[in-house]
Amino acid sequence: MRSEKAVFITGGGSGLGAEVALLLARDGWRIGLAGRRETALEATRQRLLDAGHAAQCFALDVADFAAVEQAIHEFAPTAVVNSAAVLGQGDIMDSLGPEQFAAVQAINVNGSFNTCCAAMRWWHSHKQPGDIVNISSLSGIRGMQAFPGFSAYAASKHALVGLTEALAQDGRAHAIRVNAIAPGMMRTDMLAQLGITASTLPQEIAPTVAFLLDRRQSGPITGTTIEIHCND
Repeated sequence: MRSEKAVFITGGGSGLGAEVALLLARDGWRIGLAGRRETALEATRQRLLDAGHAAQCFALDVADFAAVEQAIHEFAPTAVVNSAAVLGQGDIMDSLGPEQFAAVQAINVNGSFNTCCAAMRWWHSHKQPGDIVNISSLSGIRGMQAFPGFSAYAASKHALVGLTEALAQDGRAHAIRVNAIAPGMMRTDMLAQLGITASTLPQEIAPTVAFLLDRRQSGPITGTTIEIHCND
């Protein structure tokens, strides 16, 4: 078992990804931040630096497997958190067509798969264990009845739950764990831009991710999605 803890976080420039980075850095993890918005990644890196922690940034599109694979090989993580996501609001009767639907899946599903694939293959080739936490949503458990216009997002989060369960089976014989969390609404910039308010803060959700990455606490758990019902 490796002594160094190193986590590669997609969507690490904001929201839950950034808060997970801050929490894990305080626990001694080496931090890798990945995402499309370089300015957001640098802002999170500066928050970490201000707190006395270093971080490495990877400006990339998680839908680009070659870019993700290169970053994984360079950073050499012991764990991955897939937090990159887009909401992709659109009514199927109007603005949501095949291209828009596919664009949401490319980030939320394909992007998570790409990171899992690159990391799991890297761990396997180096005969090392690994841990993955995918960020799904309660909308990936019971749908979006209260929020019409998010069918692409709901479909992607349902797919992520299934992907988590399936990849956990692939990794089980290789000491690779794959789990997920499914939180309710959190107070993020992405929701605020849509005029949706929430009282739960991302830093209140981050400890559950840390729990799933800590084998001392959650070692037997794999293929599990933890539902987090927030006080909204």
